[in-house]
Amino acid sequence: MKKTLLATIMMLAAVPAFAEPSCNPGAELTPVWQSIKTFEDEGGEVMSFKINGGGCYEIYGKVDGTNMEVFFDPNTGEELDRIEA
Repeated sequence: MKKTLLATIMMLAAVPAFAEPSCNPGAELTPVWQSIKTFEDEGGEVMSFKINGGGCYEIYGKVDGTNMEVFFDPNTGEELDRIEA
């Protein structure tokens, strides 16, 4: 039992934790709709949108049938990261 528990803990420690991008929203933000439009212009279908815990714009949607999470900088509107979900 102890060996199994220890092996499980070691395995979990070896898996890198997913860290969402972190942003520092400034005084003048890019409108949310611009990030949504950027995603839609490339053929994406927006399912939902939120501002993540790090202050970045986060879009949940589909591109060519693939579920995606796409992160945008609220200051510049630039895409920061894209993850298949």
